[in-house]
Amino acid sequence: MFEGIVLRSRQNDGNLSLGAIAEALLFYQNTRIVLTYSSLGALAKTDSLGDVINLVRAKRIQAVFCEETLGTFTNSHGVSKSYEFGGIALVGDRIKQGKNRLERLEIGFRKCGVPFEKIKKLARDFVDFVPAKSFLDDSFIEGGIPDAATIDIQDIDTLKGLLRTGLAALPGGYDPGDHLTAECVQTDLGNFLFTNIDFQRVNRARAGMRPPLEPLTLAHLLILVQESRADMQLAAFYGGDFATTLENSALVRWRQSHLLQRSDLNKSERAEFSEIVLPSCPSVQDVIDTREKSFSEFLRLLDKAEKFKSWLAKANPDQRLVSQYIDALKSDTWADKAPVKALRYLFSFAAGSVDPTGGIASGAADALLLDKLLKGWRPNHFIDGNLKPFLAEER
Repeated sequence: MFEGIVLRSRQNDGNLSLGAIAEALLFYQNTRIVLTYSSLGALAKTDSLGDVINLVRAKRIQAVFCEETLGTFTNSHGVSKSYEFGGIALVGDRIKQGKNRLERLEIGFRKCGVPFEKIKKLARDFVDFVPAKSFLDDSFIEGGIPDAATIDIQDIDTLKGLLRTGLAALPGGYDPGDHLTAECVQTDLGNFLFTNIDFQRVNRARAGMRPPLEPLTLAHLLILVQESRADMQLAAFYGGDFATTLENSALVRWRQSHLLQRSDLNKSERAEFSEIVLPSCPSVQDVIDTREKSFSEFLRLLDKAEKFKSWLAKANPDQRLVSQYIDALKSDTWADKAPVKALRYLFSFAAGSVDPTGGIASGAADALLLDKLLKGWRPNHFIDGNLKPFLAEER
């Protein structure tokens, strides 16, 4: 379990965050992130990109940068519209045209509001340590992601399944069921799509939300089709669990239900583990993203998590993680034998004699220390001794 994970987008806003990376580092043996200009900009705006580069430099994570932002290009032909898949890359702005990746990154960081004195070093470090791949060439699939997505929509059953799943997953959407019709006509002018989706119904619902959401169009649904194709290829290319947006996950799951099965199981195990073992505690992601804890504090915690991560990696995927945690706490060792139990009593009694006013707090600390000395390492040593104090609110 928890061998590796690929992070492309954070589930609630489509972008990565330092907290999401921290949580992956704590639970998984290997963490890889796929960065685009969108997620790069989000990290730069929160002054987190330097921390990410340092993680790559220290070989704690692996990262790859894809310059293109995938999109759908719409062209009007009278009353009809054609659609084509592709990608857009930042070339420059009104001040300067970027001749290479370094210069384009500098322009992008400037647009994100990175302080001028930090731009050149940040861009140079990023180029030196984060390799680049492209969605448009053969990096992840022969012919590129746009061509693969085009093949998807030209199959009527695939097109209907993806549109139906995407429509049901988006806010304000609905499940049209088997009544959905969809057709794609390929011409030299592009792909003409015809469907009976009730966009007026969807957009009334979206307009009534607080805050109101932008109107949904067929082009938006096609973006999900292409993004889910990209996610599927990235998951297959790198292996391991895969984290992306809720909408993209829905489409990937429809395409290949088995692909996200292990990811879903591990996500569920993590949620149950946190709910039972860490009740009333915020998540690692939350305390990092809200700046309640600094990333340097988290790295000190991570240095103490090696045994815990090894225990996670060896966990049986056929048994609930919480059950294995409880079993590890109550398993018999030589420390549970009668002579050692007497030693435990004497140790606790001596501590109470030295500090009779220390009460339960002193006894609990001594008991934890004795437990470590007699029984060796157990997962609760990291949870109770390191993780809970890290997540606890400062009083």
